[in-house]
Amino acid sequence: MNPDDQKTFYFDPRTLHWPTYMQNYCLGTKKFILKEDLSGMPAARARLKMLRNIRYVFNTVLLVVLWRLLIAQSNLARNSWFFVMGLVFKFVRFFRLTSTLSAARK
Repeated sequence: MNPDDQKTFYFDPRTLHWPTYMQNYCLGTKKFILKEDLSGMPAARARLKMLRNIRYVFNTVLLVVLWRLLIAQSNLARNSWFFVMGLVFKFVRFFRLTSTLSAARK
């Protein structure tokens, strides 16, 4: 574009917030081009959230299994494993304790 057109039709893609733009683009396409009903969006979002959580759990379990099978042969790795798992169990116990306390307050 020549400089006059750039002043008239200002467009700088660096100023866009791309995640919002893409979300609006997809919703507009579903609503106006495909003529789909958007009433099923909350259920679809809940399903995507569940699938994302399943992926996180699967990746975590896979990482733990690989750690135990491949890396945990050394003494340093074994000690690191017990240290990390101790922290995880402390966190889980703390989370249970705080959730129990918050439930008791209600």
